[in-house]
Formats: sequence, C-alpha cells, structure tokens
Amino acid sequence: MSIIYFLYIHDYIDFRILSIGDMNPYGGWTALKSYFTDLSYKFRGLTSSISLTAAVLILALFGGRFFCGFLCPVGSFQDFFKYVGSKIGIKEKRLYRAKQFNPEMMKYIILILVLSMSALGYGSLISPFSPWLAYLNLFFGFNVYFGSYVLLLIIFVSLFVKRIFCRCLCPLGAFQSLLYAVGPMKINKSETCSSCGECLKNCPVDIEKSEDDIVSPECINCLECTGSNCIIGREGFAITFSNRIVMKGKYIIICLCLFFGIYIILPVLKCPLAVQTIAGIGNLSNGTYEGSGIGFGGNMDVAVCIKENEIIEIKLLSNRETTGYYEETIKVMSKEIIGTQNLNLDAISGATASGRGFLSAVKDAVSKSLE
Repeated sequence: MSIIYFLYIHDYIDFRILSIGDMNPYGGWTALKSYFTDLSYKFRGLTSSISLTAAVLILALFGGRFFCGFLCPVGSFQDFFKYVGSKIGIKEKRLYRAKQFNPEMMKYIILILVLSMSALGYGSLISPFSPWLAYLNLFFGFNVYFGSYVLLLIIFVSLFVKRIFCRCLCPLGAFQSLLYAVGPMKINKSETCSSCGECLKNCPVDIEKSEDDIVSPECINCLECTGSNCIIGREGFAITFSNRIVMKGKYIIICLCLFFGIYIILPVLKCPLAVQTIAGIGNLSNGTYEGSGIGFGGNMDVAVCIKENEIIEIKLLSNRETTGYYEETIKVMSKEIIGTQNLNLDAISGATASGRGFLSAVKDAVSKSLE
C-alpha cells in the first residue's frame, strides 16, 4: 500500500488504497488535541486516521491487545527478524529485570512524555523519532529520519530479543495495556492449571508463569498459550469475556469484525461542506504572490499565481512537514482551492495541521494581491 501511495503522490497512477496518514494510529489524538488547543481547527468528520485510533482503542478495551498480536505491522516486523535470528543461530537473550527495575515500564513513561509534549505543541519534535513513521516511509522515497536509526536498532535487537519495541518503547501498546487491564476480556488459567509455565515458553513478550489466575496486561493476545496442549493433560489458559469462556476462533472473528467495521464505516460519516468562493474578496491583481503559514512542523511557504481574479496555480516552495503525511493533503487542497476558488477552511475536508498551515499561506499570498 505504501508503494501504491508513492506512485499516486507522484502522479504515476490516479488511485490509492490507503495513504500514510490513513495508517497512522495516532491521528485521533492529533485531532483531539487540535480540537481543544487550535482555534482554527474545524471538525469536518471522521478521517481514516481518526477511525484507526478509535478502532485500536475500542478493540483494546473490549478485546485486549488483539491489534498488537494480530495486526500491528511493526510487531510483525520484529517477529520476522527474531525468526531470522533463530535461523542463523543467534542465541536468544532475555530482558534484564530487577526488583527496582522493569524494562516494560519504560513504555508508560514514554506514553506520558509523548502526550505531554504533544499537548504543549511540540508534536513536530517527537514525530521524527517515530520508528512507526520510519517503517511506513520505507517505500516512500526511502526518506531517512532519526526514527530510521531507531528502526534499525529495533531490527538489530530483534534478532536476539523478542518484541523489544512492543514491550519497552511503544506508547500505543502502553495505552492498550491500560485499557486491557480494565476491560472485560481476559486470558485466565483454568482451575486445574498447575502453573508449570509450559504454555508460556513460546510467549512472544516473555510473560512468565505466575500464581495469579489472570495473565498480565502486558500480554499481546497472540493466543499462543491458549492453543498449546498441557504436557500433563490438564486444561491450561482460556479466553474469557466477563468470566464466560470464548472459543479462540470466535474471538478472532469478532475482533476482526469490530476493528475493520470501525475503521471502514466511520470515515463514511462525512459532514456537509460549506462553499464560499474568493469572488467576494475584491479585485485581485494579476501575478504570482508568495505567502507563509504555520503547519505541523513549522513555516510553510507557497507561491500563488492569480489571473483574471482567479487562482490558477499554487506551488509549495518550502516546508518542514513530515514526509508521507502532508503530500496528499497539499495535492488535494490545491485542486479543491483552484476548482472551487474557495478559501474557507470549512470547505476543506479532513484539514490537518499541515493543511491549515498550507491554507493560511495561500490566504496570505492572496491578500498580498490586494495591496
């Protein structure tokens, strides 16, 4: 999908399946933060990115960390390189733990840090460190961020340690664990289980045997422990929902339907768009004018060509936006502005921080044609 999107953005093809932004599970938080902190933000419906965030969190609340165990591409990436490591003879290492130190707690600290910095308006400083962003951009011109080096480090460590990013660094995984802890879905031991730990020996996040009846919220719900046969013939672990046992196959089908149902259906619910052309602004002088606006990453500069009181061309001169997220927004908005001669933010569907900065820059350029 990333390759198709790359070809679409560069006009080699005229269709796409999903954009990089559509596959960003942090889009819902960005929209929520903008709603409360950005006076220029206008909610115009649920985007695919917002719907993905909603799908992941609702699924975590009612189905546990199913996304981590079955759907997360970064998780699969780590599993692949762990498999490669085992095939080339690299000995597996276990994470160091001590009474006063649990490496899995690091992701909760990162979650608090990410939410705090984003709420304070420093999201653009965090974004380049994201291995998720680096992973999605692998096929988008092979752009290199600091997150690309983080991703390389994760690949290296994954050769001998299971799911290092999921267990210690992923803020989305941390938030899902918190929802999983209070949700109705659990993986429980049976009454006859002797807690020998045999069912957990292949656990991808190295959950250890415990005397507790409920498996730790650090579980990613891969269901490996529920599908293994107890070596002494007893019932081991089972999936429960409000203390009722759920069959493995049914659980997987329900979770897939819930996730894709939310992700696919919510973006269809669009808000009506207002239309206001620039004709009422006044007489615009012919020529090309430059304007500036503030996007997600900082200043955005554009050049707007005006002829016979109409915008006929818009060029993005410079920006500091995140590659893979802003390109389609600018492409679509440019066509909408030129096609409708509209500078009303309400008419731009799914306007992001990058989109609002771009629109501000266009407005700035148009205003100069009045001088």
